[in-house]
Amino acid sequence: MGARRRAGAGGASAGRGATGRVRVAALGALTLLTSACASVPQAAGPPPSSAPARQHSHAHASPAPDAPGRRLRSPFTSLRRYLAGRLGVVTAAVYDRRTRQLWVYHPRVEYTASIVKVQIMGAALWEAQQAGHGLPGSEAQLIPPMIEASDNSAATAVLADVGGPVRVGEFDRAAGLLDTQPHAASPPIPGTPWPAWGLTTTTARDQVVLMMRFAYPNAVLSGRSRRYGLSLMRQVEAGQNWGVSYGLPAGTVVALKDGWIPFPRPLPHAGPGWQVDSIGWIHGHGRDYVLAVLTSGSPSEQYGIDTVQVISQQVFTQLGPASG
Repeated sequence: MGARRRAGAGGASAGRGATGRVRVAALGALTLLTSACASVPQAAGPPPSSAPARQHSHAHASPAPDAPGRRLRSPFTSLRRYLAGRLGVVTAAVYDRRTRQLWVYHPRVEYTASIVKVQIMGAALWEAQQAGHGLPGSEAQLIPPMIEASDNSAATAVLADVGGPVRVGEFDRAAGLLDTQPHAASPPIPGTPWPAWGLTTTTARDQVVLMMRFAYPNAVLSGRSRRYGLSLMRQVEAGQNWGVSYGLPAGTVVALKDGWIPFPRPLPHAGPGWQVDSIGWIHGHGRDYVLAVLTSGSPSEQYGIDTVQVISQQVFTQLGPASG
C-alpha cells in the first residue's frame, strides 16, 4: 500500500506492480515536476489555526473575505459529468489560499492507505516539538524512507515509536482533523499481509486540513517542522510522483503523498477493488492550494490513478489566476 519492491518494504509493495515504470494517465504525456525549485515559497499569511472557515460541497462557495458579495465557482463543478461516468467512489477537497475557500466534493469517509504516513510524520514532529528537541535518531532515520519511498516497515516502526494510533489521534485533534480515526498496524488488513494502519479512516476535508498544517504557518507545527515535512514530500521517488502533481507546468512546486492498496473483499468503507488516494500542496503559476482526492472501488490501480489525475489537472486549470 506504499512501498515498491525496490524500496524493500514488503507487503503492499505489490500494489505498485513489479515493473517499476512511472505510470502515465490517458490524458497524454505530461511531465511530473514536484522538485523543480530549490526553495519552498511561503504563503501570504497564516490560515485559521484549526480548520478552514468555509466548507462547500458542490457548485458554489460563500463570498471570499476580500470580495464581499461575490460567489466563487467550485473547481469540481466541471468534473461532475466525468465523475458520474467513473466506476467506484470519489471524494475530494481543495483549499484555495488566495480566496480562502474550501470546497468538498461528495463528502464521505474513506481509508487512507499510505497517505496516513503524513499523519504519522506530523505526530512525530509535533511530539518532538512538545519535548523541546529534534526528532529522535531512530525517527530521523525512518521518516525519510517512510515518505520518500513509502516504506511500510518504516511507517510501522515510527507509528510504534510515537505511541501508536492513540498518540497520532492526539496530533490529529490538535491539527483540526475532525473525522479521522487512526488504526493500529496489526493484525494485518483482512485478506492481505499488509499493516492495518492503512485502514485509518478519514475524509478529504481532513486531509486538506492536514496538508495545510505543513503548507502554511500555524500553531501546531513550527516553521522548522513544516519545512522538513515539505522537503520530504517534494522528494518522493519518481514512481510515486503522480496524483495531485499530474499535468502541472515546469516551475510548479508540489509536496505530495500518494497511497494505494487493493482490497480483496468488501470493508465497511470500501467495496472490493483499489483504494487510490493522493494529497498535496501546489504552488506556482498564480496558484496556491491544497488538494486531496480519495477514491475507492476502482477496478484497477491505473483506473484509480487516472481518475485522480483528471481531477488534479482540472483543479489546476480552474484555480488559475483568471478563474478567481
